[in-house]
Amino acid sequence: AKYIENSGQITLTMKVEHGNVIITVSDNGIGILREDQESIFELFAQAKRSSDRSQGGLGIGLALVKSMLKLHDGTITCFSEGLNKGSQFTITLPLWAEKTSAENTPELLEAQAQKLTVLVVDDNVDAATTLATFIELYGHELLVEHDSLKALQLIETALPTVCVLDIGLPKMDGYELAQRIKANPAMRAATLIAVTGYGRAEDKKAAFAAGFDHHLVKPVDFEVLIKLINDVAEKATLKP
Repeated sequence: AKYIENSGQITLTMKVEHGNVIITVSDNGIGILREDQESIFELFAQAKRSSDRSQGGLGIGLALVKSMLKLHDGTITCFSEGLNKGSQFTITLPLWAEKTSAENTPELLEAQAQKLTVLVVDDNVDAATTLATFIELYGHELLVEHDSLKALQLIETALPTVCVLDIGLPKMDGYELAQRIKANPAMRAATLIAVTGYGRAEDKKAAFAAGFDHHLVKPVDFEVLIKLINDVAEKATLKP
Protein backbone atom coordinates (compact mmCIF):
# COMPACT_ATOMS: atom_id res chain seq x y z
CA ALA A 1 0.00 0.00 0.00
CA LYS A 2 2.96 2.30 0.64
CA TYR A 3 4.10 2.10 -2.98
CA ILE A 4 0.85 2.57 -4.92
CA GLU A 5 -1.30 5.61 -5.59
CA ASN A 6 -4.56 6.16 -3.70
CA SER A 7 -6.44 4.74 -6.68
CA GLY A 8 -4.21 1.64 -6.84
CA GLN A 9 -5.20 -1.92 -6.24
CA ILE A 10 -3.80 -4.83 -4.21
CA THR A 11 -4.96 -8.36 -4.95
CA LEU A 12 -4.51 -11.33 -2.61
CA THR A 13 -5.10 -14.88 -3.86
CA MET A 14 -4.54 -18.33 -2.35
CA LYS A 15 -4.68 -21.80 -3.84
CA VAL A 16 -3.55 -25.35 -3.04
CA GLU A 17 -1.30 -27.00 -5.60
CA HIS A 18 0.88 -30.14 -5.44
CA GLY A 19 0.81 -30.32 -1.65
CA ASN A 20 1.61 -26.62 -1.20
CA VAL A 21 -0.34 -23.49 -0.37
CA ILE A 22 0.41 -20.74 -2.89
CA ILE A 23 -0.28 -17.19 -1.71
CA THR A 24 0.09 -14.35 -4.21
CA VAL A 25 0.08 -10.62 -3.42
CA SER A 26 -0.12 -8.40 -6.51
CA ASP A 27 -0.33 -4.63 -6.95
CA ASN A 28 -0.31 -2.06 -9.74
CA GLY A 29 2.15 0.26 -7.98
CA ILE A 30 5.65 1.53 -8.71
CA GLY A 31 7.11 -1.87 -9.60
CA ILE A 32 10.68 -3.15 -9.26
CA LEU A 33 13.54 -3.00 -11.77
CA ARG A 34 14.56 -6.42 -13.07
CA GLU A 35 18.11 -6.04 -11.72
CA ASP A 36 16.71 -5.43 -8.21
CA GLN A 37 14.39 -8.42 -8.10
CA GLU A 38 17.01 -10.99 -7.03
CA SER A 39 18.54 -8.81 -4.29
CA ILE A 40 15.27 -7.40 -2.90
CA PHE A 41 15.19 -10.04 -0.13
CA GLU A 42 18.70 -9.30 1.11
CA LEU A 43 19.07 -7.50 4.44
CA PHE A 44 19.08 -3.67 4.06
CA ALA A 45 18.42 -3.94 0.30
CA GLN A 46 16.20 -1.22 -1.16
CA ALA A 47 14.92 -0.99 -4.70
CA LYS A 48 15.61 2.14 -6.75
CA ARG A 49 12.79 4.66 -6.72
CA SER A 50 12.03 7.83 -8.57
CA SER A 51 13.57 11.03 -7.20
CA ASP A 52 10.21 12.35 -5.98
CA ARG A 53 9.77 9.46 -3.55
CA SER A 54 11.44 9.29 -0.14
CA GLN A 55 13.44 6.15 0.60
CA GLY A 56 11.85 5.36 3.96
CA GLY A 57 12.33 2.11 5.89
CA LEU A 58 15.49 0.18 6.64
CA GLY A 59 15.25 -2.52 3.99
CA ILE A 60 14.73 -5.30 6.54
CA GLY A 61 11.07 -6.25 6.07
CA LEU A 62 11.45 -8.61 3.13
CA ALA A 63 14.60 -10.19 4.60
CA LEU A 64 12.63 -10.93 7.76
CA VAL A 65 9.73 -12.36 5.76
CA LYS A 66 12.10 -14.67 3.87
CA SER A 67 13.71 -15.83 7.14
CA MET A 68 10.33 -16.52 8.74
CA LEU A 69 9.16 -18.50 5.72
CA LYS A 70 12.40 -20.51 5.69
CA LEU A 71 11.64 -21.66 9.24
CA HIS A 72 8.41 -23.15 7.88
CA ASP A 73 10.11 -24.72 4.82
CA GLY A 74 8.55 -22.04 2.64
CA THR A 75 9.82 -19.70 -0.08
CA ILE A 76 9.02 -16.26 -1.47
CA THR A 77 9.72 -14.84 -4.91
CA CYS A 78 8.90 -11.56 -6.63
CA PHE A 79 8.22 -10.54 -10.21
CA SER A 80 7.73 -7.16 -11.88
CA GLU A 81 7.86 -6.09 -15.49
CA GLY A 82 9.65 -2.91 -14.39
CA LEU A 83 9.08 0.54 -12.95
CA ASN A 84 5.45 1.64 -12.73
CA LYS A 85 4.28 -1.81 -13.87
CA GLY A 86 3.29 -3.25 -10.51
CA SER A 87 4.75 -6.11 -8.47
CA GLN A 88 3.79 -9.66 -7.60
CA PHE A 89 5.05 -11.60 -4.59
CA THR A 90 4.45 -15.33 -4.39
CA ILE A 91 4.70 -17.32 -1.16
CA THR A 92 4.85 -21.13 -1.23
CA LEU A 93 4.27 -23.10 1.97
CA PRO A 94 3.92 -26.87 2.41
CA LEU A 95 0.53 -28.06 3.61
CA TRP A 96 0.57 -28.85 7.32
CA ALA A 97 0.40 -32.52 8.24
CA GLU A 98 -0.59 -33.26 11.83
CA LYS A 99 1.87 -35.37 13.81
CA THR A 100 0.90 -37.80 16.53
CA SER A 101 1.23 -36.65 20.12
CA ALA A 102 4.10 -39.11 20.60
CA GLU A 103 6.00 -37.43 17.78
CA ASN A 104 5.32 -33.97 19.17
CA THR A 105 6.37 -34.63 22.77
CA PRO A 106 10.18 -34.92 22.36
CA GLU A 107 10.32 -31.79 20.18
CA LEU A 108 8.29 -29.82 22.72
CA LEU A 109 10.47 -30.90 25.62
CA GLU A 110 13.62 -30.06 23.67
CA ALA A 111 12.33 -26.59 22.79
CA GLN A 112 11.44 -25.92 26.44
CA ALA A 113 14.84 -27.11 27.65
CA GLN A 114 16.66 -24.76 25.28
CA LYS A 115 14.63 -21.63 26.03
CA LEU A 116 16.85 -18.69 27.04
CA THR A 117 16.26 -15.12 28.15
CA VAL A 118 17.95 -12.87 25.59
CA LEU A 119 18.41 -9.11 25.93
CA VAL A 120 18.78 -6.94 22.81
CA VAL A 121 20.09 -3.40 23.34
CA ASP A 122 20.11 -1.02 20.35
CA ASP A 123 19.07 2.64 20.16
CA ASN A 124 17.74 2.00 16.64
CA VAL A 125 14.20 0.87 17.45
CA ASP A 126 13.59 -0.85 14.10
CA ALA A 127 16.88 -2.75 14.19
CA ALA A 128 16.30 -3.88 17.79
CA THR A 129 12.75 -5.02 17.02
CA THR A 130 13.86 -6.96 13.97
CA LEU A 131 16.63 -8.80 15.82
CA ALA A 132 14.31 -9.57 18.72
CA THR A 133 11.53 -10.83 16.46
CA PHE A 134 13.90 -13.15 14.62
CA ILE A 135 15.42 -14.60 17.82
CA GLU A 136 11.96 -15.02 19.34
CA LEU A 137 10.94 -17.22 16.41
CA TYR A 138 13.32 -19.85 17.79
CA GLY A 139 11.46 -20.03 21.09
CA HIS A 140 13.65 -17.78 23.21
CA GLU A 141 12.29 -15.15 25.60
CA LEU A 142 13.20 -11.63 24.50
CA LEU A 143 13.84 -8.38 26.30
CA VAL A 144 14.47 -5.19 24.30
CA GLU A 145 15.95 -1.93 25.54
CA HIS A 146 17.12 1.18 23.65
CA ASP A 147 18.96 2.94 26.48
CA SER A 148 22.19 1.69 28.12
CA LEU A 149 21.33 2.88 31.63
CA LYS A 150 17.84 1.39 31.48
CA ALA A 151 19.38 -1.84 30.19
CA LEU A 152 21.60 -2.03 33.28
CA GLN A 153 18.56 -1.59 35.51
CA LEU A 154 16.69 -4.30 33.62
CA ILE A 155 19.60 -6.72 33.93
CA GLU A 156 19.53 -6.44 37.74
CA THR A 157 16.20 -8.26 37.84
CA ALA A 158 15.96 -10.14 34.54
CA LEU A 159 19.48 -11.68 34.54
CA PRO A 160 19.47 -12.59 30.82
CA THR A 161 21.62 -15.51 29.67
CA VAL A 162 22.59 -13.77 26.42
CA CYS A 163 23.00 -10.04 25.71
CA VAL A 164 23.13 -8.75 22.12
CA LEU A 165 24.56 -5.23 22.39
CA ASP A 166 25.01 -2.50 19.81
CA ILE A 167 28.38 -0.76 20.21
CA GLY A 168 27.38 2.74 19.05
CA LEU A 169 25.00 3.52 21.89
CA PRO A 170 24.49 7.09 23.23
CA LYS A 171 25.27 8.01 26.86
CA MET A 172 27.25 4.80 27.39
CA ASP A 173 28.70 2.84 24.47
CA GLY A 174 28.53 -0.93 24.14
CA TYR A 175 32.07 -1.41 25.45
CA GLU A 176 31.35 0.26 28.78
CA LEU A 177 27.96 -1.43 28.98
CA ALA A 178 29.61 -4.83 28.54
CA GLN A 179 32.17 -4.06 31.24
CA ARG A 180 29.46 -3.03 33.69
CA ILE A 181 27.40 -6.12 32.90
CA LYS A 182 30.37 -8.40 33.55
CA ALA A 183 31.09 -6.51 36.79
CA ASN A 184 27.78 -7.85 38.11
CA PRO A 185 28.63 -11.17 39.84
CA ALA A 186 25.29 -12.64 38.72
CA MET A 187 26.11 -11.88 35.06
CA ARG A 188 29.69 -13.17 34.82
CA ALA A 189 28.57 -16.34 33.05
CA ALA A 190 26.36 -14.48 30.58
CA THR A 191 27.26 -14.55 26.89
CA LEU A 192 27.74 -11.11 25.35
CA ILE A 193 27.47 -10.60 21.59
CA ALA A 194 28.69 -7.31 20.09
CA VAL A 195 26.86 -5.88 17.08
CA THR A 196 28.73 -3.11 15.27
CA GLY A 197 29.34 -1.46 11.93
CA TYR A 198 33.10 -1.81 12.37
CA GLY A 199 34.97 -5.04 11.72
CA ARG A 200 38.63 -4.07 11.90
CA ALA A 201 41.03 -6.19 13.93
CA GLU A 202 41.33 -3.43 16.53
CA ASP A 203 37.52 -3.25 16.84
CA LYS A 204 37.34 -6.97 17.59
CA LYS A 205 40.20 -6.66 20.07
CA ALA A 206 38.43 -3.81 21.87
CA ALA A 207 35.21 -5.85 22.03
CA PHE A 208 36.89 -8.91 23.52
CA ALA A 209 38.81 -6.72 25.98
CA ALA A 210 35.51 -5.23 27.16
CA GLY A 211 34.13 -8.68 27.93
CA PHE A 212 32.32 -9.66 24.74
CA ASP A 213 32.35 -13.32 23.75
CA HIS A 214 31.48 -12.74 20.09
CA HIS A 215 31.79 -9.87 17.61
CA LEU A 216 29.34 -9.53 14.68
CA VAL A 217 29.50 -6.88 11.96
CA LYS A 218 26.36 -5.20 10.59
CA PRO A 219 24.39 -6.18 8.64
CA VAL A 220 24.13 -9.12 11.03
CA ASP A 221 23.91 -12.59 9.52
CA PHE A 222 20.77 -13.91 11.25
CA GLU A 223 21.84 -17.55 10.86
CA VAL A 224 25.21 -16.90 12.52
CA LEU A 225 23.52 -15.01 15.37
CA ILE A 226 20.93 -17.69 16.08
CA LYS A 227 23.59 -20.40 15.97
CA LEU A 228 25.60 -18.57 18.65
CA ILE A 229 22.50 -18.28 20.84
CA ASN A 230 21.41 -21.88 20.27
CA ASP A 231 24.93 -23.10 21.10
CA VAL A 232 24.57 -21.38 24.48
CA ALA A 233 21.17 -23.02 24.93
CA GLU A 234 22.56 -26.45 24.07
CA LYS A 235 25.40 -26.12 26.57
CA ALA A 236 22.92 -25.00 29.25
CA THR A 237 20.73 -28.03 28.50
CA LEU A 238 23.68 -30.44 28.84
CA LYS A 239 24.69 -29.13 32.29
CA PRO A 240 23.73 -31.52 35.12
